[in-house]
Amino acid sequence: MLNWGAIFHILGWLMGGFGLAMLIPAGVALLYHETIWLSFIESSILTCFIGGNLMFLNKGAPKTLNHKDGFMLTTLTWLIMGLLGAMPLYFTGIVPSFIDAAFESFSGLTTTGATVLTGLDDMSKGILFWRALLQWLGGMGVVVLAIAILPFLGIGGMQIYKTEMAGVVKDKLQPRMQETAKLLWGVYLFITAMCATYYFMFGMGAFDAICHAFTTIATGGFANYDNSFGHYDTPVLEWGCIFFMLMGGANFALHYTALHRLSLKGYKKDQEFKLYVICLLAISVAVFISWGLTLGNFAEASFRESLFSVVSVATTTGYATLDYEHWSSFVCMTMIIVMCWGGCSGSTAGGLKMMRVMLIAKQGQRELTRLMHPRSIQAMKINGIPISEEVRQTVWSFVGLFFAVFAVLTMCLSFMGIPMIEAFSAVAATITSAGPGLGEVGPAGNYSHVPQTAKVLLCFSMVVGRLEMFTVLVVLSPGFWRR
Repeated sequence: MLNWGAIFHILGWLMGGFGLAMLIPAGVALLYHETIWLSFIESSILTCFIGGNLMFLNKGAPKTLNHKDGFMLTTLTWLIMGLLGAMPLYFTGIVPSFIDAAFESFSGLTTTGATVLTGLDDMSKGILFWRALLQWLGGMGVVVLAIAILPFLGIGGMQIYKTEMAGVVKDKLQPRMQETAKLLWGVYLFITAMCATYYFMFGMGAFDAICHAFTTIATGGFANYDNSFGHYDTPVLEWGCIFFMLMGGANFALHYTALHRLSLKGYKKDQEFKLYVICLLAISVAVFISWGLTLGNFAEASFRESLFSVVSVATTTGYATLDYEHWSSFVCMTMIIVMCWGGCSGSTAGGLKMMRVMLIAKQGQRELTRLMHPRSIQAMKINGIPISEEVRQTVWSFVGLFFAVFAVLTMCLSFMGIPMIEAFSAVAATITSAGPGLGEVGPAGNYSHVPQTAKVLLCFSMVVGRLEMFTVLVVLSPGFWRR
């Protein structure tokens, strides 16, 4: 039976914090003498009022959570915060449709980066800051989800890391969430501050540096300009962005270990991280060669743009400096593939995650060896840790569900009259949290023209992909509600 009292009490606290966060863009709007600050105040009051009531009415409830409570709390948190985050966008009138406002809000919180807005160069600073803050808060939520919650729900392929962070209490999620969140907030803040400082030192204004640091570390990709990161056209900023996108797409448990021990050995020993870096470099070289053969250009700038685009898509950040879909069909196909791969487990990146890709590759190698040597015993290990049959089954189940949901959503969008390539890439971009797809929803376009019903489906795609499939699908299954 679900512990609704504990679920609503924690949800109330989260809503209260979310409501207070709305006061920050209100202050930014006041600082820039914008009249929309009142919309943020109204949204903040309403959110805090609802959250406060949930806390007060459930303050006496038992505070421990079991697995089913964890599934429900996680799903409700993302759904409710996504709807509440839409209120300032809608109340200001900048986004006239609530569905469009919800699309932008869900895109922010899930760190997807798909947008329906145009004219960003002249848009309200308060709105730009709110979009960046949504992604930054969502990125932190994703990291806590990936490291503190999903492994103990049996999801995500991170079960092998259960004992590597503090605060483990079997079958009781709240102590785990509290202890891990404290550690991760410090790491997240530190890396964000590093990124903002770098951007400021090399040419960005203070406002742009903070906003872009938020969306870079969160691997979200919301930019303050219609031309995305290409607005700056500054090599030193692009190289810095590449580095910090790589940081955002790496396992934050590794960042914590490196900072805690003042050592980089953890990165060198981690098989997932090494595969992540090697794959991105190899794919970037392949894209660079393909682009060079197409355009006859093998300059440093071409390699930088190739690396930037691959890292941006693979980490599901979604920044763009050039419209890569005009380079070659090989590049477009490659981008879709790396988009599905995603970053590392325990990162702000989306996609299948390199951990799962590595486990599937090892399983394939194991089966090939068995065919040649039927009596051989092949133990699967990652970082010296044996991989149980339960983890392997979870990974295969996840991959199967991922592509099943992918196919169904693509068919639904095609049924609505959206061209196949656009439908396919839009689902790929939202279910992996990458943002830009191909065609009208590509790096040079946006999602404003997509039908309203399709936007609702894409919001579902963002949430189900961000919450690792099982979390939402379990809650939607009839068996979840049986005692």
